Amino acid sequence: MASRPRYKALLLDMNGTFMFGHDRFGPTEDFFSTYLAMGSGCLSPDEVKQAVLSVYRRMSADYSNPGRVDDFPSVAESFARHARVPEDEAVLLERVFAAHERGRVPEPFANCVRRLAARHAIGVVSNIWARKEIWLSHFEEIGIAGVWRTMVFSSDTRSIKPSPVLFRRAIDDLGVNPGDILFVGDSLRADIEPAKALGMNTAWVGAAATLHASAVWTAPSLLELEQMLH
Repeated sequence: MASRPRYKALLLDMNGTFMFGHDRFGPTEDFFSTYLAMGSGCLSPDEVKQAVLSVYRRMSADYSNPGRVDDFPSVAESFARHARVPEDEAVLLERVFAAHERGRVPEPFANCVRRLAARHAIGVVSNIWARKEIWLSHFEEIGIAGVWRTMVFSSDTRSIKPSPVLFRRAIDDLGVNPGDILFVGDSLRADIEPAKALGMNTAWVGAAATLHASAVWTAPSLLELEQMLH
């Protein structure tokens, strides 16, 4: 059984770690209702659906391409390239895209984040495609906006995890030796292995988490990991 060291800082992945219900881009999603809620527009339901899904498919292909980890396009750039819609409609559709990309933080996980922040310096390092404002608004709504020592979102850069760029930015912001940081995430490829390679301790959480040489800790969720750590 792992010992219980006192980490100076925790860095958390977001999607699948403490936020869930994200990336709602299935064929039955009602993008048009979201589009109408965002403001007036002139596109038909089918045009909205085709534009959003076209951008999602192209960005998904780039996301799976190791050659794009430090040259990942923005959502705005992708709409300009791959959606045949007027420029003002592309701005509106970018907001639709963000609304379907963003998930929600359940109350037990919000409470967990607050408890962790009371014991450690904490930060979030997350791959998101759309601009971060809608996520920051959700953090405000649920009362976790002020707990973070650092928030590193991939859409502020052209890099995505597993690129070391995002991890190094968070480490620099914390001002803590990597060996004193525990990185918590649900993806072996995007979270655990790259964090381990930079000298951080790692905790692999989620349904897929199993014993692995790159993970000091494994747990079914962040909630169980908190109990193990404390």
